[in-house]
Amino acid sequence: MRVVASALNPADGKTLLGKVTFLHAKVFPLVVGWDVSGVVDKVGANVSSLQVGQEVFGFHAYSRITKSGALAEFTVMPASFLAPKPESVSHETAAASATAGITALQALRDCGHLRARQAALVTGAKGGVGSVAIGVASRLGGVVDAVSSASGMAFVRGLGARTVFDRGNAGWQNEVKERYAVILDAAAGFGVVAFRKLLAPGGTYVTTLPSAAFVGGLLLSPLLRRRCKLVMVKPRRPDLEWLAEGMREGLQIPIAKVVPIREVATAITDFSKSTTQGKIVVRVDGGF
Repeated sequence: MRVVASALNPADGKTLLGKVTFLHAKVFPLVVGWDVSGVVDKVGANVSSLQVGQEVFGFHAYSRITKSGALAEFTVMPASFLAPKPESVSHETAAASATAGITALQALRDCGHLRARQAALVTGAKGGVGSVAIGVASRLGGVVDAVSSASGMAFVRGLGARTVFDRGNAGWQNEVKERYAVILDAAAGFGVVAFRKLLAPGGTYVTTLPSAAFVGGLLLSPLLRRRCKLVMVKPRRPDLEWLAEGMREGLQIPIAKVVPIREVATAITDFSKSTTQGKIVVRVDGGF
């Protein structure tokens, strides 16, 4: 497919630095990039779900056999990793939505089993996954609170969070009056043990990254009567279609900035150390 826009994720910089070699085939040149929105240029002989010239969006699933990323003029990926892009949604927004939106959906719905009228808490709520997760949880019928740094609290409230707690306040957990059915630790900075008093009995803690705290929580979760899950995001067309419908109906996909691909090296460096609110999008078509 011909790439119009992509978006950055933390794994891009880590992969380029060789910190997570299991995420990408060891090939040269190494082309990273998960998120993609663009136009179908060619289809395989057995593909009937897509047509040449169709506008689509989705994301690559990084693995040791992945040889082609989205930060390029053209990329190759399975048709099942893509879905039609809504006409009312720009390529930049569609690209920004893919990995973050599907991660949030699979974390809250599939791992956390969030149902209507249940309460959810999202950490890292001004980041890529966290900022989209607020709207995803609302679309699932949940009531959403969030945790953010002080600089992002107004931004997170604007996304629809009912209450936003200041992560910099050492006693913020004492301010919580709710017991949550699901806690999505999008910041991957805590653990089920740290949140045990905030989770309702039988509630689920979901993290986006494996860690020592996650492993410890996994072992202790039966004693705590809380579940501990790690979301392993997978590109699925039905989930992308769910996300597309959400965007047509107003699901917010926060974008911090759009940069041309000629500036992507600087953008990846800045992204790895910034406090970005939302996603950084890379314009590929016309960005050279």
